[in-house]
Amino acid sequence: MTTDLQQHLDTAKQYIGNQYTEELRAELANKTGLAVRPRGVGFIMTKDYNPARINLLVENDIITHVTMGN
Repeated sequence: MTTDLQQHLDTAKQYIGNQYTEELRAELANKTGLAVRPRGVGFIMTKDYNPARINLLVENDIITHVTMGN
């Protein structure tokens, strides 16, 4: 992972523990300039691979984990 992507991942990790909202997703996307996608029950998943996409794992409306790609 490049340094820039690692910095974006570190920024996204600051959102762990917050309640997921579309406003929060848009805020993170605006802050990093990257696509941000929620993952979990009730969210649509795609099979495309984008190494520069931030994935927010959401459980019971709370962000529990953050990854890049997939």
